[in-house]
Amino acid sequence: MTQISHAIIGAGLAGLACANRLQAAGQSVDVFEKARGTGGRLSSRRRLNTTFDLGCQQLNASTPEFSQALQLWQKQGWVASHDQQTFYGLPRMSGLTRQLSSQLTLHLSTRIISLHKKVSGWWLEDEQGQQFGPYQQVTLATPVAQALPLIANHSAGLNQQLAPAEHSPCWVAYFVLPKKLAVARSDETNNVHSSYLRGWTLLNSKPAQQENVQRWVVEASAEWSKKHQDLNSQQVAQKLFALWCNDAALTIPEQPLLLEAHRWLYAFTEKSLGVAYLQDLAEGLNICGDYCLANHLNSHLGYQAEAAWLSGDKLGQQLTKVMQ
Repeated sequence: MTQISHAIIGAGLAGLACANRLQAAGQSVDVFEKARGTGGRLSSRRRLNTTFDLGCQQLNASTPEFSQALQLWQKQGWVASHDQQTFYGLPRMSGLTRQLSSQLTLHLSTRIISLHKKVSGWWLEDEQGQQFGPYQQVTLATPVAQALPLIANHSAGLNQQLAPAEHSPCWVAYFVLPKKLAVARSDETNNVHSSYLRGWTLLNSKPAQQENVQRWVVEASAEWSKKHQDLNSQQVAQKLFALWCNDAALTIPEQPLLLEAHRWLYAFTEKSLGVAYLQDLAEGLNICGDYCLANHLNSHLGYQAEAAWLSGDKLGQQLTKVMQ
């Protein structure tokens, strides 16, 4: 097999799945990520000597391929499950992507702002003007809004195919309560505020996340998040905590020891492309992500993670076939 040099932009599940498939086939792969760590919407945040899963809270499978991947990761000790239906990264959700990226060449805290096609191949340029290359293939595993500017001057076909995909934002509040508190399950509440919240998760209930204080993450609905998209995070945290108190708490909680919020600007896929991935074969440009497949699986973030992994894995398989 001819060895091809690949650059993958984005170190979420899609990008890592693609990278691992290529590297396993003997290809040369560099992964670029604008954040300080891998994970995308599986990332975590450390506060008050504890950690919060801020995005995807669980992993679920609706396809044999992802089910097999989850079973393998469980055997490797990367995920755990109470019921073999719902899986959790160990020791937190971002732990899975740490493992998936452990053997890859990573360029973290590197925001790629432009692509340049030269005789030698593709070159990537970051915010500081540093260039990386040359590469024969470039794969974008980023949200649509971040991918479009990079390919705008290089592939009219990909531009046209990618444009219909749409994301919606999601605000999440995360907080620490000093004492245990009884709450209603997300699917049990009939409160009028239910339409404002997608759900809430007690992180202490996850494998390997038991602690003395209660750590909660509350997700706002897409509609509420859009309406309050430009509020500052502290205002959002207070509003979501108040909604949660009305909607979930069965007794009045004490003031939280910590109360903050985070906005995922591209949290959910509202309109997917209905294909596993996109390619411009002539240019050596490829695109993968949950927005390729998400609506064809489930709108739940646990299934959007599956869509991301499937998209990247299938693209990696295709690129490997082409090189043989």
